[in-house]
Amino acid sequence: MDEYNQKIAEYYDVTLPYYKFFWSKDKERSAIHYGFWDSDTKSLNDALSNQNKFLADVAGINADDKVLDAGCGVGGSAIWLAKNKGARVVGITISQRQLQKAKKLADLHGVGDEVEFYLTDYTNTKFPNESFDVVWGIESICHAEVKKHFLQEAYRILKIGGRLIVADGFLLREPQSEREKKILQDFLDGFALLNLARVDQFKSAIESVGFTNIKFWDKTKEVEPSSKIMYKKVKLFYPLAKILNFLHIIPDLLIKNNNAGIAQRELLKSGLGGYGVFYAEK
Repeated sequence: MDEYNQKIAEYYDVTLPYYKFFWSKDKERSAIHYGFWDSDTKSLNDALSNQNKFLADVAGINADDKVLDAGCGVGGSAIWLAKNKGARVVGITISQRQLQKAKKLADLHGVGDEVEFYLTDYTNTKFPNESFDVVWGIESICHAEVKKHFLQEAYRILKIGGRLIVADGFLLREPQSEREKKILQDFLDGFALLNLARVDQFKSAIESVGFTNIKFWDKTKEVEPSSKIMYKKVKLFYPLAKILNFLHIIPDLLIKNNNAGIAQRELLKSGLGGYGVFYAEK
């Protein structure tokens, strides 16, 4: 594993218990995504289901499909797809702690035999050519140092006619002031990212790899409630976090993560960043 991937793996290994406590106290909840909110959404669980359903419907996933969940985290989407669509799902992560948790949650949800999880890099999966019907990524592709490398690997392992579906945060424009530059840097540093792709850049990369029928949905409004929830929780916890960090009880990484929780709200409010879904076909 290269140095950058080790940094990402460390980030998720360290932050996983804190995410589970502050974002996902339900021991059976197996995702730490933003989710999509609408007028009928009553809880984060509902929002997470809405997000999975939207992506699965757009990609037309059914029981005949084999899906790669690229950057599967603790297995939330993979488990949902197996339970609700009957799809065969392979989840991959570079975090050993996430891998162990994903396997436990799959067993807890009764799909341990339908879902497989592996420790591997989504830019170099080692899977044979044309192995999957769908490549799926939620809030994970942002970690790719070069987004095109992920897209090239996705194209290689997809069957002819296979589908790509990606939901993530994107830059809508370049920062124009020192304040905006700091907001973006706090976001990147706190979430272990080297960069954040602009929507137009990511679309161009998809096209350059060879994908067709590319579609994009702006979902910024649908993630706003989760963005606000994260911001409020971080602001509430931040004074205590500073004390705990000063006493060397929690690492500097968590202070940076708190800063990112504030920055993500500022990114959306300023129009500098947004959230969207890309779909494309091989």
